[in-house]
Amino acid sequence: MAESLEALGEPGMVERLLRRLGEALGSHKVVLFCPLPGSDDPLAAYQWGMPDDFLARYANLIQGCDAWSEALERQQGAALARGGSLSQQLVSTPALRRGAFYADYLRPLGIDAMVNSIVETSPEVGMHVLAMYNDLGQSEFTPEQFARLRAATPWVRSLMRAQRRLQQAQRHTSALERTLDQLPLGVMHVNRRGELRYLNEHARAWLGIEDACRILLRSATGWQARQPQQLAQIHPALVPLLGASLSTQTPVSARLQPQHPGAPATLVALAAPLRSSSGTGPAHATGEALAQFILVPETPPHAGATVSVCSALYGLTPAEAALLPLLLQGMTPREMADTRQVKMPTVRSQLASLYAKTGTRGQAELAQRVLRVAALVA
Repeated sequence: MAESLEALGEPGMVERLLRRLGEALGSHKVVLFCPLPGSDDPLAAYQWGMPDDFLARYANLIQGCDAWSEALERQQGAALARGGSLSQQLVSTPALRRGAFYADYLRPLGIDAMVNSIVETSPEVGMHVLAMYNDLGQSEFTPEQFARLRAATPWVRSLMRAQRRLQQAQRHTSALERTLDQLPLGVMHVNRRGELRYLNEHARAWLGIEDACRILLRSATGWQARQPQQLAQIHPALVPLLGASLSTQTPVSARLQPQHPGAPATLVALAAPLRSSSGTGPAHATGEALAQFILVPETPPHAGATVSVCSALYGLTPAEAALLPLLLQGMTPREMADTRQVKMPTVRSQLASLYAKTGTRGQAELAQRVLRVAALVA
């Protein structure tokens, strides 16, 4: 079961867990009922050893009420107080054999005894029940089996809760990736070894990368088995930027001549160390130093209108606004000073004012802010 924690989110994880539980407890038929309140499937379940039409036949038989369900409702409070497990069968096998539930349903399925453990119950998650069935001819479940079931139930509860947390994180990741794909610039994350950890849609299209590399979580399915894409395979000019950025802990830029048809004639690549102070970013998730590459066309469309809108939106002076086109071309402060024919302290002062007025903390973040405005203008 501890190994299953490493397999959260993988197809068949719960079924493999149920198989192991069944084998350990001497049962060949195991079902984990896990309905979700408000869903269209109130009898959702994972199963091992049961026929494919198990849930449909069960739903048609009980029609929302049967002796087993009624007993479960009566005993759930006491079961949860004992840690989630029932200390005895809800319905004994002799009593079970006297009812239509046994004759019409359990016996045709080859079931002669049943035991249930309430994993958890709440308005948010519904009632999760772990049920095990013995084949015809097998004896009743023994006290030892009950004890092992009680010991296993908290593990099952922990796994189900961890899986829900992972699914929530995956939904947040998907939403984040959709947002990054909508930006009018390329975004790429690379670790110190030059292995690609994430690319958005523009970065993949402009660099001609087939591999999606959409990995923001280290525990994503199949992460360990992947062969990471290397930065050197994408464009040789990007490798020096990575080393310079991580060693100096400052943004470094360069112009690229894309090698992929359909890409802009010239791209400006800006590499910067990726912050992870919030504890939720890729650098935090993987525990490794990452650099973020921002890719923009050298001559972004609607540049003049973008500068005008930014000037009005953020209250920029003409000198500050004049730096924006140079910023989008990936120029360093020294190149900006040479182009504007002003002194370096003047450019640094103007950049500091730009950061303050736009609420950004560096050239990479400021470039993203300006490009969002460009997208609105377009």
